[in-house]
Amino acid sequence: MIRRLLFFVFLFSFLSIVFFFPFLLFTSYFLITIYSFLFVVCPLPFSFLLFPFFFFLFLFYFLLFFVLFLQFFFCFFYFS
Repeated sequence: MIRRLLFFVFLFSFLSIVFFFPFLLFTSYFLITIYSFLFVVCPLPFSFLLFPFFFFLFLFYFLLFFVLFLQFFFCFFYFS
């Protein structure tokens, strides 16, 4: 039962990494482009107000992938 559950966790984390990772890379690249554009074009106070939003967004991306990779490697080593 636990082995079957871990297999589904492994499958979920693997598919999330494979299919969700390109989307997040594109999104983060797009957001960096927008942020750099706003930093150059808009006044500095406005662009500095946006910094926390992007910071926490990238932090969320990092934590999400950290958890997914931990799940993936834990299950991978468990099954091997």
